[in-house]
Amino acid sequence: MLVAVTLVGSMLAACGSADSSQPAGGVSPAASTSAATSRPVDDPPAKFATTGAQMPDGLLADILDLENRLVGPPAVTLYGGTAYVGAFDHVQAIDTTNGHVKATIEPAGKALVDGDGTKHKAGAPAIVAISDKPALLTPFPVDQSGTGTQASHKAVEITVSDPDTAKVQWQVTLRLPEWADEPNVELTATAVGANGSTGVVTVSNDNSHAVTYGIDLTAHRQTWVQDGFAATGIAEGMAVGWSTEHYEVHAAGHDAASGAPRWQGQSMVSQTVSALGPHFVLLKGRAWGSEKPYLQLLDPTTGKTKQQPPSQLSKGTCVYDEKSAIVCGGTGAGTDTATTFGLDATTGKTLWQLPDKQADRIAPEITTAWHGMAYGKTAKGPLALDARTGQDLPTSPQIAPVLVNGSAGLALAKVDGVNTTLLVYPAIR
Repeated sequence: MLVAVTLVGSMLAACGSADSSQPAGGVSPAASTSAATSRPVDDPPAKFATTGAQMPDGLLADILDLENRLVGPPAVTLYGGTAYVGAFDHVQAIDTTNGHVKATIEPAGKALVDGDGTKHKAGAPAIVAISDKPALLTPFPVDQSGTGTQASHKAVEITVSDPDTAKVQWQVTLRLPEWADEPNVELTATAVGANGSTGVVTVSNDNSHAVTYGIDLTAHRQTWVQDGFAATGIAEGMAVGWSTEHYEVHAAGHDAASGAPRWQGQSMVSQTVSALGPHFVLLKGRAWGSEKPYLQLLDPTTGKTKQQPPSQLSKGTCVYDEKSAIVCGGTGAGTDTATTFGLDATTGKTLWQLPDKQADRIAPEITTAWHGMAYGKTAKGPLALDARTGQDLPTSPQIAPVLVNGSAGLALAKVDGVNTTLLVYPAIR
């Protein structure tokens, strides 16, 4: 069974000092190397630099399809002028102006190592609020060495760091279930987010096993654990994701404060389950037997279908602009015609759609949306739309970002015309 899960997407640790001469995985030939004296912060940015700095190698492993399109989110979180890049054994704080590594966060315990064909992965670190202050939440899978007759085990170290300085504030270590100790297990640790004072982290093994923990972010201790459940997002007080039962995989929702199970959906093939803003869960998959693709917006509290997107989007996907709109794009079953929709993030009702033959407008490929703006591209190049109206912005953003904040955008590009990589582009005016 293949289950594709979207992970929407930070232990006493050694924290390196900023080094303005150290590039992250190399810098593209045209990348800027000088720090901006007055860094623009736009909400949302309408334009980006045309030259960018290369992000660390390996970020695109297993998340690019044969057409070099993203099928999953990169393990990156943008915070101010910093890109926090996750790996299973460290997190790099990268200056989005020039791509330089400013600091590195590492686990205090013994980090796992790749070997014998085993490759561990990581989701993006999460920015959460603790006592109204921002914090960086990151889980690291580690080895816990036994002493005497005590056996060794794998564990997860959960780190909370200051996102402004990348300095670790505290950490807690939790034992993983027995399945994590099996030989050649490949682990993925992901910071899901927080619901009030409860942080949520998930550790999974190639989608066949998963465990999710609830962490009291003020008391620095575990409050609940659910083996067999992988949280991928939080909406309306629910940790939503997938659960395994008798070798079947189901969409599921658990109370984020207590971990108690609240609902479980039908068994699916090749599913994607993710929070889509505060009011919806995106469910994407294929039906058993018919293999027919479908896309649904679920109620996070009940798991029931809350809104059925237009049939033209059965092979599409959606992104929340973190403000008031959901932008969806894709194709329908049995057709290759591109379609783009804007939906209200509260009601799910359609706001606009493309193509529009009467207005002689085609549908773009949407790459992301943020704070009222949708970004994408057509054969003519990058473009930006108003996420609420679908109207074209008067000027091109110059790139088609897949991740964006007020200071920078991350976009796919080819280096030397060969390998597709991820570059960071500063926002400009």
